[in-house]
This record gives sequence, C-alpha cells and structure tokens, in this order.
Amino acid sequence: MKKLTYSIFAAALACGFASATTTAYTTPVGYVTTPIAPSQFTFVGLTVHNPTISAGVLASASATPKSVTVTGVDFVALLGAPGTGTYILELADGTIQEIINWTAAGVLDTVDDITGKVVAGTTTYKLRKASTVSDVFGATNSAGLTPDRVGDYTTNTDLLYVFVDGALKIVYYYNDGTTTGWFDADGNDASKYPLVYADGFYVKRTAGSTISLVTTGEVKQAPTSGVVNHGWNFLSSVAPAGLTLGTSGLQNFLTADAIGDYQTVCDNVYLYTPALKICYYYNDGTTAGWFDSDGNDATGASVEGAFLILDRGATKPYTLSIPASYTNP
Repeated sequence: MKKLTYSIFAAALACGFASATTTAYTTPVGYVTTPIAPSQFTFVGLTVHNPTISAGVLASASATPKSVTVTGVDFVALLGAPGTGTYILELADGTIQEIINWTAAGVLDTVDDITGKVVAGTTTYKLRKASTVSDVFGATNSAGLTPDRVGDYTTNTDLLYVFVDGALKIVYYYNDGTTTGWFDADGNDASKYPLVYADGFYVKRTAGSTISLVTTGEVKQAPTSGVVNHGWNFLSSVAPAGLTLGTSGLQNFLTADAIGDYQTVCDNVYLYTPALKICYYYNDGTTAGWFDSDGNDATGASVEGAFLILDRGATKPYTLSIPASYTNP
C-alpha cells in the first residue's frame, strides 16, 4: 500500500471531499458509478476489476530472487514482453503483489518475499491486469475531465493524484487542439500509469458540472491483504458494496483505543459517507467495538470506495475482508 502525504491530505480537507461510490451492482460482473463534483476532491476506489487472465496452482516460490513459478505457463506469450504492463497477483489468503516482470518459463517476479504464503502445489492464484489511467478515464478523456489547453495544468485543470512506484504523481489531460494525451507534472506520458485497486486514487475537479465516472468489471471474491505505513494511507474497499467497519476485519490489525482518547495513540479510519466520519476501534479489555469521534456506534458504517487510515504506529499488515454475501472461491 502507498502512503498519502500530509500536505496533499491537508489541501484536500480544505477543499472538501466527496464519497466515491453511489451506485454499485454486486453481481459477479457489473459497474460502479462515481460522481465527480466540481470544487472538491473526490476519493475513488476501483471496486470492480479486470477479468482473471491466468489462474491455477503455484508450483513454487523463491526468496532469492523474489518470485513464484507456475508450471506450464508461458507468461511472455500470455502477457507480452516483460515490463509492458502492471499485473496483480492474488493469492486465496488475500496476499497481493504487483507484477511487472515475468518469463516464458512461468516465473513471476514479486515485490516481496512471499515464500511463507505459498505451499508448493497447493496454493492457488489469480492474475489480473491493473487498470491504467487511460483505461479508467479513456485514452481521449472520454470521462470528460477538464483538460489543460494552455500548457499550465495548475490553472482550471482537473487533476488526478495517483501513486506510481511509491511516489504521488499529479496527472492531467492535455488538449490544445493539436496535441492530446495524459501527462504527469514533469511532462511524462501518464496514460499507462497503473491504478492499483488496493490503493485507489483521487480527483480534484475544478469548475463545471458534476461528471459521472463509470467503471465496469468483475467483483473480487477474496480478501485483500497489504500493509499500512506510519501516517496517512489511502486505501480502497475493493468490494463495491456491502462492507462495513464491523465486517471489514480491520479491528484485528489496527491499534485500538484503550484509554478513551482516539486522538492520541490509536489508529483512525476516515470514511466519507458522504460527510467526513472519523472512526476507531475501542477496546479497554471490557468494552470493545467501533465508534465514531462523537462516541456513536460505528459498527455498521459503510466502507465503500476509497477511505483513509491514519496509522499512528509502525508499519503493520492488514487484511480487508469481503462482504459475507460474496462467494469466496
């Protein structure tokens, strides 16, 4: 998972936030409609996903080099040349890895050593292509964001904030009537920047009317595991609908409030439903449960689209559950 810098988050708070998801259809294949309103930041989590490209059983995993192997699969023939896209490896226990290198001999290079998660010949996997900026917003900006027309993206231009290789990137669409395309703040082609579903991204819309961003795909039917870092972490619910704080499983990983002061030691979850809601898990050894900053029961608070976790401690792993109504293969 990626860390949201404080300065960007503070700016977003000043402008206001919007809830990312309003309409979700939770059949195995469906779509989600996200309203992106003017003069505010909109949190967006990709909650329907690209189809599975490859699935089966892992033959082995290696710590040096960090990788997994699938017998009988030529990933070059299946995916194309290594480095030409980002793919997401999913294990049944929720472990995910971003994959950018592979071989014809069935090897997928992983970011982390996941040998402890793999039982050779038993552990199952799925592989999906990560969506890109042009996949989600259209190669020619069919989503309708306000483009930069004068060579100054800082003025009257809609901006995307996405994480690429751990760094926060500003992305915008440029159209001066002759040259068009997606670019980052350094002028690099940003059309193929991956939008990894576990992290999400957000949009700063300028003036104009509300536009509707429609994403289509499969409903992921397994949990998602990752890590949160000290500070702000921008995450996605992954599931389009039906997940609550009570069913999220986050209480098993985040630091609880044990003293009745959610603002000091414990981790906070920031939800937008649609107003800002700060939540935390309380456990003093006698009473335990989810509450919001006003002391109200937050067990049933919806976790949909994108949300934030303020981790006040060290880096820690987490697993985000799926709604009970989903089928876990």
